[in-house]
Amino acid sequence: MYKVKVENLNQFEVVLNSNKVSEIILARDSFAEIKLPSLVSEIKKAGKTAWILMERISRYEENMKTVNKTNASPFDLRTSTDKIYDIENLDGIIIENLDSFAYMLRRINKAANKKLMVEINYTMNCYNSETKLVLEKLYNDKRENASNVPLLFTAPVELNIYELSDVGYDTLILYSYIDTMVSANCLRKNLSVNGEELNKKNVKTVVNNKEYSSSNPCDSLCKHRFDFDYVQDFSSYIIDRKGKKLYYKTYCKYCYNKIFNTEPLFLLDKINEIESIYKKHLKKVSSLNENMNLLKYRIDFSFENKEEVKNILEMKSVESFTRGHYKNGIK
Repeated sequence: MYKVKVENLNQFEVVLNSNKVSEIILARDSFAEIKLPSLVSEIKKAGKTAWILMERISRYEENMKTVNKTNASPFDLRTSTDKIYDIENLDGIIIENLDSFAYMLRRINKAANKKLMVEINYTMNCYNSETKLVLEKLYNDKRENASNVPLLFTAPVELNIYELSDVGYDTLILYSYIDTMVSANCLRKNLSVNGEELNKKNVKTVVNNKEYSSSNPCDSLCKHRFDFDYVQDFSSYIIDRKGKKLYYKTYCKYCYNKIFNTEPLFLLDKINEIESIYKKHLKKVSSLNENMNLLKYRIDFSFENKEEVKNILEMKSVESFTRGHYKNGIK
């Protein structure tokens, strides 16, 4: 049974009806804020655990007055009081940055679900026991029932299996297009058509079957910029110097882009090997039941279509993939 992250409704439909998925993660930057509670309810009705993956770059702050989002400047973005913690049937959140972690410490004791789980994503770079202990201490000092709801950790993608077992993590990613860069330098804004830059007048482009023409692409492409209840993401690719495709996706809800590795991480066929090594080398293994499943396995979808999602859940290997740092780590 997998823990699966989705970024659009097509992916959501497939994993919601899959008997191979026990937990569903909604990527907050990819869904309208107003729709998240209803999607969480659908997950719960299907008998699955509901998570929300928080945004990679935070664009909100407490107690800030609302501004006209159509004409918002980068300094006006922190306008939305976070409603995620008010979703009663939400099981857990996954934190992606220190801003969200600090905000969580202030809100967690007032969350509608007093047993709301909190997990640290691999993007927080928790590479060693010392970092893990610092985050756990901050969490334990703030959360009232921390002993009953401990802080969880997703394994960093940079460590090999032996390094992972030395530290001890809760979730391991088996499939994902890993993002190699996150940038606020909008790729849509800097697109070109037939060699002409879009920021020149009378240049047209077509995105998602809609034609745009503007002296400033953000005037038309991003009319609803930073409106958290209006989400229209865009994905495409660029070609690197070796001729390989680097897929990218814009997350207009929070105004940032992700550029992904040319090949997806694929470890779905290595589960038995991973479990064997992990149990053998985990420092606390002697105090654990040998039949105990030490890790939850996660699959992250980003721009995959329905058919690709189904194939991955059926453990069908993709045409080209990488094993990441699973065996050798970073040299």
